[in-house]
Amino acid sequence: MAKQIFSHQVEKHTLGGLLQYPQIFPDIDPFVTEKDFYQDVHSTIYSVAKQSLLNQEKIDKVLIANKIKNLGISFKDEINIFDYVEDLFFTQITEEAAMESARELSKLRMCREIHGTFNEGQRYIEDNLNDGVDEIIANCDKIYGDKLESFSFGHEPVDIFESLEDVVEERGNNPSEENGFTTPYPEFNRLFGGLLPGNIYSIISRPGEGKTTWINDMCAKSAEINGCPALVLDTEMSTEEIQFRTASAVSGVPLWYIQTGNWRQNPEMIEKVRAAWSEMKGRSYYHYPVGNMNVDEVCSVIRRWYYSKVGRGNPCIIAYDYIKLTGEKVGANWAEYQAIGGKIDKLKKIAEEINAPIVTAMQQNRSGEHINKKASNIVDDSSTAAQSDRLQWFASFVGIFRRKVQDEIAMDSEEFGTHKLVPLKTRFQGKDAEGHQNIMRRTMVENLGGREVRSQRWVPNYINFDVKNFGVEEKGSLRHIIERENEMYQIDDLNNNDGELL
Repeated sequence: MAKQIFSHQVEKHTLGGLLQYPQIFPDIDPFVTEKDFYQDVHSTIYSVAKQSLLNQEKIDKVLIANKIKNLGISFKDEINIFDYVEDLFFTQITEEAAMESARELSKLRMCREIHGTFNEGQRYIEDNLNDGVDEIIANCDKIYGDKLESFSFGHEPVDIFESLEDVVEERGNNPSEENGFTTPYPEFNRLFGGLLPGNIYSIISRPGEGKTTWINDMCAKSAEINGCPALVLDTEMSTEEIQFRTASAVSGVPLWYIQTGNWRQNPEMIEKVRAAWSEMKGRSYYHYPVGNMNVDEVCSVIRRWYYSKVGRGNPCIIAYDYIKLTGEKVGANWAEYQAIGGKIDKLKKIAEEINAPIVTAMQQNRSGEHINKKASNIVDDSSTAAQSDRLQWFASFVGIFRRKVQDEIAMDSEEFGTHKLVPLKTRFQGKDAEGHQNIMRRTMVENLGGREVRSQRWVPNYINFDVKNFGVEEKGSLRHIIERENEMYQIDDLNNNDGELL
């Protein structure tokens, strides 16, 4: 016979302590409930006492017993409720011991429920032996994960001023340039402090804009810089496709030659590819196709990889390309935006669990289409992102990543690259955020009727990138373009406020 996970003595000590020291109720109420008591009589006594305390009534043994009697409840062993309550009032226990019993009581209930979860997992496996391995693991992970997430021992409101000095002073003893992982993009680091563990970093982009290339470059190089492994979860490409793209990006050999094997016919390409092997040696960059997996299955993959390949407490970086509905059920009672929001929320929780940043992307809707548009007609804001509200609630950084149109390249000059990242939201600031993140005054040069006309406009800052052959190189921010324009047009920054922050 299985051992019953409860303690008659702990339950009586908790109740006796509460009845004798009602002042402890505000301290135990956040974590003690009627369900914590295994025995029905104890659960009923606690429920009645709790209601009396909430109503600011005096705790009296006769009053408590009468309320229970009026409920008309029959207890086992024909308990005389008046004698039972009176006995509790004479329990020999201190206030401190009562508090300790209350904590032990909640622990025992937690153990009972986790034990029951084991049985639930066993029943699931017995009934679903024909399911796939990933589906079985994901469902078991969800059964246990949901139960464990329901407990929050040790999480209480914190007085921020009590430990504020210690936290800031300790950080001053160990200074660093970035808040988290250093990325390969200097301006991104200066503006946003790198990639902070436990957070979601997301870009929104139209198809074919280079988001996959950017995400893979960001995560692979960040992992190399910080000496940690990275995992890319891919909804569209196979592992082989990613391998070919990576070889092309690192070697500089066009993708067609890598995919077809024709690089072996060109001595120069052979040299470049062979040199790439040594450059990539020692990197830990994992790929896993998740095209048909729902978010619970994806989280299960992350957990298995993290605990088996990385190890608890060790750093890593996650890439997820890209957020869309993959296996999630959408119906009359569960709209698409709710499913997307739930997916991002679970990704945020797994990021916090393993203390890793997750870099991901989300599809831009058709209003973000900019082909054949002039720069002045392009709107770079969150309204162009599909389900943008949910994304911005849960993500710590959101930005638009897109190709520049021709007149943007002409205006910025080719030296500032082919693409731009426009920040829409960030919770973090880097070292130079105040001087580089805000809206700035830019000199705009237009050709009107064959005549060059200069004007000044307030323009949000953005970061420039050059994306070629699946390789990415940062080319500074709008700040650097403005500095070049000031020199080009010999503008006195002090007198004309060019580059001034709004």
